[in-house]
Amino acid sequence: MASYAKGQQTRRFLIGTVVVWAPFVVAGVNPLQLGIITAWIVGFLWALCYPLLYHITYRKSSPDYENYGDISCGMYFFGLLAALWTIGAGYVAALIEYVVLVILLAQVVYGGLYGTCVDVNGMKLMHDTNPNEVIEFAKSYPWWKVVLVSLFAVSLLVLLFVVNADSPMLWNVQPVEMTLLSVASVFFGWYIIKPRRGMLVRSGIVRLWLDVKEYAANNQRYLTEMELRLKDLHVTPLGTPFKRPSTIILVVGESGSRDHMSAFKSMEYDTTPWMREMAQDATHSVIYRNAYSCTMHTVQVLEKSLTEYNQYNGKQFYDSCSVIDVAHQLGYQVHWFSNQGILGASDTPITLVANTSDVAKWTSEDLGKVQYDEALLSFLDELDPEQNNLVVFHLMGSHFNFLSRYPSEATVWGELDVQDDVLNYYNSLHYTDTLLKHIYEYATEKLNLQAMVYFSDHATIPDRHRSPNFDGFGNVRIPLFVTMSDEYLACHPERAEALKANRERYWTNDLLYELMCGLFDVHSNHYDEQASLASASYKYQRDDLLTYEGKARIADDN
Repeated sequence: MASYAKGQQTRRFLIGTVVVWAPFVVAGVNPLQLGIITAWIVGFLWALCYPLLYHITYRKSSPDYENYGDISCGMYFFGLLAALWTIGAGYVAALIEYVVLVILLAQVVYGGLYGTCVDVNGMKLMHDTNPNEVIEFAKSYPWWKVVLVSLFAVSLLVLLFVVNADSPMLWNVQPVEMTLLSVASVFFGWYIIKPRRGMLVRSGIVRLWLDVKEYAANNQRYLTEMELRLKDLHVTPLGTPFKRPSTIILVVGESGSRDHMSAFKSMEYDTTPWMREMAQDATHSVIYRNAYSCTMHTVQVLEKSLTEYNQYNGKQFYDSCSVIDVAHQLGYQVHWFSNQGILGASDTPITLVANTSDVAKWTSEDLGKVQYDEALLSFLDELDPEQNNLVVFHLMGSHFNFLSRYPSEATVWGELDVQDDVLNYYNSLHYTDTLLKHIYEYATEKLNLQAMVYFSDHATIPDRHRSPNFDGFGNVRIPLFVTMSDEYLACHPERAEALKANRERYWTNDLLYELMCGLFDVHSNHYDEQASLASASYKYQRDDLLTYEGKARIADDN
């Protein structure tokens, strides 16, 4: 720390030490009682946990430590818990201790799994996780491990209640002492949780949570400022109009890696036979072997992919036009169909964008129930072939747990319903490929399909635990596939030729908005022509492109 910070913290710790001990000294309380010792242990662990994990994570890369309030907060936790125990509120103290210890244990487990302290990426991931994802994560472990963890959680709570059961009764305490310690407990509680400058909000882990909550609240500006944004949006269609109402489809995959797709590389397992066969028709279809994700988390990817907001232009999500906005300007009826859970995610950027569609529907979601992507196919019957449609399908794709992503009858490799991460992952890719085929054939036959785009939000490495932080380029090498009809080729020849000519160019999926604007063949004040793969003037080279939200260079992927 800087010299001024050392002095500031030393004064803070000295004052805190005196303040938290003074009531017990004045009241003549014996500090060597089990309830007070437990309070000291809990306070000490809070003071230790985040600073130590932060130090272990950043000791080699950053010598700077911010003035987090973890140590002071730990002191005042001790004062609060010890005071509560002494005045007879031992069970209240036990509940607070339990919550504090669960938060600390979660940080330790996180550090053990990922080798880093919780940071803003990890906190965003936890904030955006819905209950079904938690249930699936638990199911990916052997049942006995889940039982042991559950027993430990219950046993810890019981132990804390037992330890605090001998809390002195109120009527056994002298009135003056009781009043003093009651006032102390109120003061310590207020000083910990007060909204401004409280010790809790200055603790590292809580500050991270509040930062992510602020980020989520800021996203609400996407709705409140929508009228302003749309008023400024001007879109002019180019090319030749289609002869009759038509459909364009955008399929958003999940955790698909081109490293494991037979359409993108030769491999023993034919995981994407339909896409591979489609790509052999180079006149109509294009696969892009150098596509990357802009980061590794669904929400952070799609808030960029679906809007102007990207790593390169300095815009923000809430002031960016979306693919849906542009489609509306062109007269498309926009349908959003998703198999990604909406439970607990009603305020994510994805949902905010989805709800600007004319129709936004999610598959029925029951807690703990596995819903396969084929459930989305029933929505196709709702589309009106007599109007222009933009249809967005958001798949569960190959989201972990891979075994839960496809029905048993879709098993191609490995044993039925047996956990084998690599083979389960390959089966999920094959299942997604089959689904893409169904969507394409239905839309071609009944909806006058003109173009279909498939890409994945991010990739995954099937035999490795997913990390919230950048863990190698294997997590960002994604598929990108575009197919076009004969009529599209005739009406928009320059766009079609550009899409094919750029097949070997490098691209990150936060430029999807520009790709879709090019595919729509428009001119707009909210569209950068040079950032579109569907343009002959596409400007980005390998050395220009970034991932991990601008912190890693695609050029470093060897």
